[in-house]
Order: sequence, then C-alpha cells, then structure tokens
Amino acid sequence: MATSNQKITEELHSGPFIFVPYASSSRLDDVVPGTFLSPEEVCWHDSTGSLDQMEEIRSQCSLTEVSYRPLNKTLSNIYPGLHHFFVGNCGVLETPLLRSYLQILLQLSTVALPSQAANAVFQVFLKWSDGLKSGLLRPEDVIYLKECLMKLEFMVLPTEQDKWVSLHPSFGLVCWCDDRKLRKQFKHFDNIDFLYFGELSEDEKQILQTKVSILMQTLGIPALSEVVTREAIYYGHADCSFNASLVGWALPYAQRYFCSIHPDKYTQLKQSGFDILNRLQVIVVEKLYYRNVIKSCGGASKKRIECSCLLQGDILYTTQESDSHAIFMELSRLLFDGTPDLHLANFLHMITTMAESGSTEEQTEFFILNSQKVLKLPDEESVWSLLSVPSSSKNDDSLQTSFDSTRIDEKCYSKSKKKAKNNPNWPPVDWKNAPGFCYARANGYKTQATTAQPRSSPQKKKEDEHEGTVMQTDNVVPISVDDDWTIEGDSAAASTALVLSDYDNLEDQSGHGHNQTDSGVDVAFDPVELDIMSTGPELGSSNFYKRDRLRIGTPNATRTAQTGRLGELLAFKYITGKVGKTVVQWVNEDSETGLPYDIFVGEGSSKEYIEVKSTTSRRKDWFHISTREWQFAMDQGDSFSIAHVILLGNNVARVSLFKNPVKLCQQGKLQLVCMMPVGQNEFSMVSQEAPS
Repeated sequence: MATSNQKITEELHSGPFIFVPYASSSRLDDVVPGTFLSPEEVCWHDSTGSLDQMEEIRSQCSLTEVSYRPLNKTLSNIYPGLHHFFVGNCGVLETPLLRSYLQILLQLSTVALPSQAANAVFQVFLKWSDGLKSGLLRPEDVIYLKECLMKLEFMVLPTEQDKWVSLHPSFGLVCWCDDRKLRKQFKHFDNIDFLYFGELSEDEKQILQTKVSILMQTLGIPALSEVVTREAIYYGHADCSFNASLVGWALPYAQRYFCSIHPDKYTQLKQSGFDILNRLQVIVVEKLYYRNVIKSCGGASKKRIECSCLLQGDILYTTQESDSHAIFMELSRLLFDGTPDLHLANFLHMITTMAESGSTEEQTEFFILNSQKVLKLPDEESVWSLLSVPSSSKNDDSLQTSFDSTRIDEKCYSKSKKKAKNNPNWPPVDWKNAPGFCYARANGYKTQATTAQPRSSPQKKKEDEHEGTVMQTDNVVPISVDDDWTIEGDSAAASTALVLSDYDNLEDQSGHGHNQTDSGVDVAFDPVELDIMSTGPELGSSNFYKRDRLRIGTPNATRTAQTGRLGELLAFKYITGKVGKTVVQWVNEDSETGLPYDIFVGEGSSKEYIEVKSTTSRRKDWFHISTREWQFAMDQGDSFSIAHVILLGNNVARVSLFKNPVKLCQQGKLQLVCMMPVGQNEFSMVSQEAPS
C-alpha cells in the first residue's frame, strides 16, 4: 500500500497537478475556471493575509478587469481537509518563502490602491521582521530585498499620498514617520514621501517602533528623525570661558564613563584618533535658535525654535543661561552619533552637583567607583581635554548661519547678560573644592585625570563650615524589605515645620542635638517629646502649633540609620511607581554620596531633586534640614522637592511630597524654624538710642 501511494505521488509530480481556480465559487455545482499548478507554485496558507486581500479586491472588480490567472495560491480555503496530503505527501510549503512575499506585494500593487493594501504591507514587514530576528530571513535574502526595492519597477511601498513607490532615487526621499511634530513640518514638501501602513492599533504602533523599525533600517528605509538635522541660528557672541571651562572639566569624567560603560564604542572612537573631540569647540552666544532641515532633499522647516544649547557638527553652541544638564545632554550627542544619552548626562550632572556642593575629590571618586560602577581610566589612555577655548572677544563671521532673520532687540541682550551673571550653576562658589580644577585653572582650562581613593579605605569627614566638605562613608546600613509594603501618597501634604539647625553648634553643646550617623543618613530622631501649646487663631494661611521647646530624645544610631535608609528606599519605590524606573535614580543606593538630595528624577530637559526625610512617629510634624540642603533648595526652586516618609507599622508607609519648600515657606504653607542650642539660655541685649 505504501509503495502504491509513493508511486501515485511520483506520477503526480511529473507535471502540474494541483487545480487552483481563478476565483472562488459560491456553490459546489458551479463550473469554475482555473489552472493546474505545481507544488512549488502554491502554499498551504498565508498568515499575512496578503493573498486573501488580493482575492477580495479582485472579486469587487468587474469581469472585464479580471486577468485569467489565480491570485490567491493558498490551498487551505480550497481543500481544507487535505493539509496532510498536500503538505506531508506532496511537499507543498506551509507558508510562502519569506523572500517570495516581495513578488506577492508586487502583484498586490497591481490590483489595489496603497490605502487598500497598506495594512497587508505592514503584515508582510512584520513577517520579515520576525524572520530577521530568528534567522529565517537570511543575509542573502536581505541583500535580494534591498536590491529589488532600489529598482524602479518594484513599487511596493505604500505612501500617505496614496501612491506606490520604491526606493529608486527618482521618487526622492522615502521614509517612515517616527515623530509627528517633525512630520507636520515637512509633510507638504514635494521630495518627501512618508510610508503609510494603514490605521494601526496601539499594539501595532508599538511593534512598528520596536520590531519593524529595525527591519526598515536594515532595508535602507530611514526614520524621519534620522534624516532631520538641526541648523543653528544665533545672534551675538559672549564670553566663552565660563561654559568652556565646565565642558573641559567634565570631559575626563565623560571619557571614564564612555570607556567603562561603552567599551566597543570607545574603541571605535579611539581608532579615529578621537578626531571629533579634537575639533570640539564651545561657542557662547547671546540668543540661540534652530530650525530642522533635511539636507538630502534640500528641505528646511520654516519654524524657528529657541533653545539654550545645541550641538551642530563639532561645535557646541550655548547661551549664558544654559544649565549644566542641558549642556551635558548636547555633549552626549557627540559620543552617541547625534543621539542624546540621558544616562551620561545624569552622570556628569551628578558629578557637577557634588563639586558645586563642596564635595572633595576623594568623595567624588568614591561615588564614581562604588555608586556609579564607573572604573578608572586605564593608565595608557590619554586624558580628554578641550583643545579649543575661544576668547570672549572672538567674533567669527564664518560661524554665522545664512538664515535670514530679524535682528534681536539690544534690550534682550542686556537682560540675558544680567541674568547670566547671577547664574549659580557653575562654577562652584569655592573652586578649590572642585575636583581637578586647580590643575585646569593653571593650565588654560585643560583637565587632569582625577586621583582615586583606594576602594578599600573608608572615608569619614565631618562637616566643616569653612571648607564646605560633608560626611562621607562607605558603611551602608543594611535594610530588609522582604515583606510587601503598602505605600500611600499624601496629596494634601499636611503642614510640616522645617527645622533649620547648625549641626556643629548643636553637637558641641548637647548630646540631644541632631547628629548624622556614620552612614551619613540625614533623618529626624525618634522617639520625640513635644511641648505643645494651642495657638487659638490661625497663623498665616496654615494651622501651626507654637512650641516652647522641641525636646529630642537620645537617638539610637542604628535605628536612626535604618529608618533613613528604609525611608529612602520606600520613597524611591513610590516615585518609580509613578514615573517608571528608567528616569529615577537613588543616588545613595550603594553608598552615601554627600549630595544635598537623595533621589534624582530626570528625562530630557526635565529634572527634579528629591530629599527624603523619614520618621516612625505619627505625631512628629517637623524634620531637620541642613543649611546645604536649604541652599540647594533655594537654587533649584521648583526642581527641588522634599519627600516626607512616615513608617506607620504593619508594612504601611505614607509619602508626602513638598515641591519647592522655599516657596511653600514664603506662602506660609510651611514654617522654617531656627532651633537654639541647648544650654544657651541667656543673651545680653544692648539697646542704643539714636542721637537726637
């Protein structure tokens, strides 16, 4: 019997034997015209639906428009019960070969409008994307597809203009839209065609951005954002030494990060002799704008966008108002092929903030090695430096853009200059604490590699008013969070008193004062005894209590440290639950950094610093804040918040966020209290009358 079946199969393969009708029939007794095809010319089914769609479109046409050849060459609808016979015995493919879909699309383009077939094309692209990832779409298949798409006759790409195109140069620029704002600026240009994949669902849009985009990049179909570049438009020149020194100071840290985190890219950059870094210039201007241009087709947007800094080629344009984070975001484009890297910018920004806050070089090095896991630069590597530092009087007309624009009013210049002089961001008030700056200042703002403290030697430095250094330690109190916590957000953020105290005076005169633990965690001590006296009428816009004294019990150092660490962790979990983990960093996760904040939230130009204050007491409505933290809060304004965490027991915590506490104090919604040192009860007062 098996021999008989084999003989029948061999005889069938001697010629085309699979009957495929030209069109589907509605009744079994209809006479259906068709043709015989070989197993190589058909498949069992098409998961993309392209063949079914061709058949559906043709059935809507009149008979005079139908060519007598089968469009749908799938057998599952014609012979639904014969899968094993055709696939198992006759060698019919389950689905078409991946590269054969190009011919299917070409056939589809002859019977359907792009708007009708757009989603079918998307399904084919998705099929190719899966094949590219799995390896079923072989390198030779990719080359075949690329070569065909570059030919004029392979017009299989649907566009928003409802026309079929290929990647042949005669069609101009063909790209897919990954940025709606950019599309709005360029949609009316004649030499640009945007691919159209139909009305996509939210899931399909996500697939387009993640999976299909990789395929299109491989086939040479660019995203709109990849072909758009920014052209600087600026007015006037300003003193460059301020921002140039910042960039020059940060370059060695950027080099360490790039070499440690992205060694492959660092090697590629090194092979070029760091050419683009050697040409890097920092130009500070009075007013800065940019417009989007597409050089390949000569298109330029008419929209002009104001900005504070912009990297164009090897020139970093900035204004005097540019903050360090924005500058570092643009600088990161230099190392990542024009794409900003938020992680590098955040790293450099935290290092800069530590320098501004008075952290020593040893503290900074400890933070880099232990918290950021950025290794030291190998000894054989030459340290990056900014070779070109323009003078303040330089006025190179060759740098001016050809864009025809209206002159800016001189009053705007003077206003921006005045604002820039008051910019507290950089340099630090006392440059002697900035890591490596003594060398830079003595060598024309060139930089020197930092000297690392051995990782095994713990650092303990007590806060000193005159030097501006802070306590630093690598002893981190362990905390356990095996149990699930319920974290409640307190949107009302009830009135809380901020206690601003001088650590040194309190510590010197009383053991009951506010002390930082060896872990460097700044928390309010428990238990607490309060002498409370009712105020009667409201005070300002909020209800507060007047107190004769805040009596602080003797703290338990271990418990205090654990409360602080746990509070920071729960605040970190609460915030990541709100905005996502990718943009939130707990800066003290591995070690206490000495920074005037505990959590950094940043994405693009948006950033926020959050200081965490923790307690286990429901009754305590105050907490300590250091002078450094308060000064930092004043400098950052709306970018600074305090997260007040109450550990309520039973694994429940309540988090209250106070945005811009300085402003809240000015509005009377919070109170700022200065606490007297214990034992200093008598003061001599001298009254002096003015002479008559």
